[in-house]
Amino acid sequence: MQQPEITEKQSGFLSFDPITVVRDVLRRWYLIVILALIAGMGGYVYSDMRYEPIYTTSATFVVSIRSSTTTVYQNLTGAANLASVFSEVLNSSILRAEILEDVGISSFDGTITAEQVSDTNLLTLRVTADNPRTAFLVIESVIENHGVVSYQVMGNASMQVLRDPVVPTAPSNTNNAMDVAKRAALVTAVAVCLLLAVRSFTRDAVRSRREAEEKLDCHFLGSVRHEKKYKTIRAFLAHRKTSILITKPTTSFHFAESIRKLRHQVEARMGSKAKVLLVTSVLENEGKSTISVNLGQSLAMKGKRVLLIDCDLRKPACYKLLGKYGNGCGTIDVIVGKYSMEESLSRDDASGMYVLLEHRAVPTSTNLVTSAGMAELVAHARQMFDYVILDMPPMSAAPDAEAVVELADKAMLVVRQNFALASQINSASRALSGPKKKLLGCVLNNERTSAFSGSGTYGSAYAYGGYGSYGKYGKYGSYGAYGAQTDLDSDESTNQ
Repeated sequence: MQQPEITEKQSGFLSFDPITVVRDVLRRWYLIVILALIAGMGGYVYSDMRYEPIYTTSATFVVSIRSSTTTVYQNLTGAANLASVFSEVLNSSILRAEILEDVGISSFDGTITAEQVSDTNLLTLRVTADNPRTAFLVIESVIENHGVVSYQVMGNASMQVLRDPVVPTAPSNTNNAMDVAKRAALVTAVAVCLLLAVRSFTRDAVRSRREAEEKLDCHFLGSVRHEKKYKTIRAFLAHRKTSILITKPTTSFHFAESIRKLRHQVEARMGSKAKVLLVTSVLENEGKSTISVNLGQSLAMKGKRVLLIDCDLRKPACYKLLGKYGNGCGTIDVIVGKYSMEESLSRDDASGMYVLLEHRAVPTSTNLVTSAGMAELVAHARQMFDYVILDMPPMSAAPDAEAVVELADKAMLVVRQNFALASQINSASRALSGPKKKLLGCVLNNERTSAFSGSGTYGSAYAYGGYGSYGKYGKYGSYGAYGAQTDLDSDESTNQ
């Protein structure tokens, strides 16, 4: 039988939201700072190594013309004429040779200049050298021989020292290494920001509802609004994150309303016969456990008998969200037959939802969820409850979701806004759907809206972090590469 051809939906850039781009750039603030510091230190070291101090000393002469009828104008003119050619004579090879012999040095790479003080008959002589001693000895030699020089330039000119030179104590040229470092750091920071902005702009992620509908090959169930993880300033300072649950009064109306709408979509698409819903995500930190818990609570508050089973045995998180640390037995104990399901169940008092939690992490969860005990657990739960929600690990972390999807009636994929690539999500949705078309659809989580995003009133999902990352899970199959491809946002965790 010929396999149906799978057509990819449009991918690439559909909408531009500058707020999202700015958020992506700021999310990598530490990278900007580190690279700017490296560039600044490099610029400082390079400039400092190339810096060569120059020492300058000077002497001032009074120029007068020997004549019985000398006027002030003649003195000014004489000083100007003397200054114009004095530097050339002083830097001539013949005079330099005499200065070298007089000072007792083999070479002199500095400069000797003469300049008239504006509107006066004063002449300033300056000597620069690479060390203060050479500069002072050279200018002393010039002063001793200035009579010969002035006679060669202008025979009737007389020069008298008005201010003697002193040994320079500091370089005359400043070391601008710090200025170079600041400019290098600034340029690098701007360049990195631009590169991150371009990366965010061109990245084929799902940034809005419209992109979820256009890029993804599965049904779009709706979006869950972003909810603050720190409810008070004190909580922020103490780094104390709050579990976001619709049963808590601190949870916003918009978040609760988005969960209610999601519940309505799930009920409508599951119908009256489907009971077991598998919930997973492509990558870690996309908020699948938050969605699972709140969806279960919403169904239970409507009067349904709901069981939430934490099947994320590699890194369970539902017990942290609900603040329940078990009654001594959990999902693993039921699967291996140590306890019955009835003995291990506990109840969420706020919503009436039943939960089978686990707080222990095992690295070989695939063997457990593919065992006969897991199949018996799901079959037994199907008989006792109206809805059974299976919170599975991310597909990039383990093959558990793909292995257990056969036990479920439907599957739901949680997609965090601007996180996984559209191609990755489509690959995962095809793996979950299979020939039996079990994929219910995807929900856009942690959606943040702005005036540029084009989303409606109810946007964004909830970013809840603090339980670490799925880095300990390792990599599996074709999904193992997902984590490496989405490094742009991995530092901001969302509860699993």
